Amino acid sequence: MSAPGPSPGTLWLVGTPIGNRGDLAPRAREVLGRVGLVACEDTRTCRTLFSWMDVPCPELVAYHDHNAAAAAPGLVARILAGEDLALVTEAGMPAIQDPGYRLVVAAREAGIPVVPVPGPSALILALAASGLPTDRFAFLGFAPRRGREAWWAGALARQETVVVYEAPTRVADTLAAIADAVPDRPVCLAREITKVHEEFVTGTALELAEQLAAREDRLRGECVIVVAGAEEQAAPARPWREALRELRRGRTGATLSVRGLVDVLAAVYPGERNAIYRAVQEGDE
Repeated sequence: MSAPGPSPGTLWLVGTPIGNRGDLAPRAREVLGRVGLVACEDTRTCRTLFSWMDVPCPELVAYHDHNAAAAAPGLVARILAGEDLALVTEAGMPAIQDPGYRLVVAAREAGIPVVPVPGPSALILALAASGLPTDRFAFLGFAPRRGREAWWAGALARQETVVVYEAPTRVADTLAAIADAVPDRPVCLAREITKVHEEFVTGTALELAEQLAAREDRLRGECVIVVAGAEEQAAPARPWREALRELRRGRTGATLSVRGLVDVLAAVYPGERNAIYRAVQEGDE
């Protein structure tokens, strides 16, 4: 009988600061300080983080959009062999708008424990500070480079608040396009969140588009656009003839006089009072 293999390690999803290093959580520091293997988007950025933490840098493995499919099997194999792996992104929470989710899927399929360690997230911080409704929202990542007009038409038709990442070189054109489509829609542009030049600009889409068009300085840093959802369209009113039929069939309607029926229905359908009166008088439904 063969001896049982080693217990698998853990895949730790560690949130890292998106600008202000003081936002690194104590638990994130503790996990990064004891794992022997870290998968990261950019090894240089990760080494800088460990240098700032003043802890020995573990083995770093590059894991990004261009090598995720090739790197994942080896990482999963090492975790199954008993190693703990910390996954970090360039900044913020891994697996949010980056290839980390693929590693999470592979780890779960292999029966590996996946443990998130909370950290900053640009989309949540932008949403929280936007002043727009937060009870329902849709995070749509980056708008595609092609078919942007149709993509934004669909996004702006949604009834929940919409959160979108945008490159600083395109944000002015994007807000101008939003203003053309829905000039009065409330919008927030969040930029350089948690950094020295953090900025939240709020107003209607038209106001923001005009502000950006008038700015002489070039926008820099990561940008998040938060757009209020479309107003829910009121359900079409039930035809008054249908309401009249229901009233006549019910006990309450049977006790009402002609005038009583007219008054009740006219209160709901004020523009139809004369037509309702004629129908009630003539017994027409």
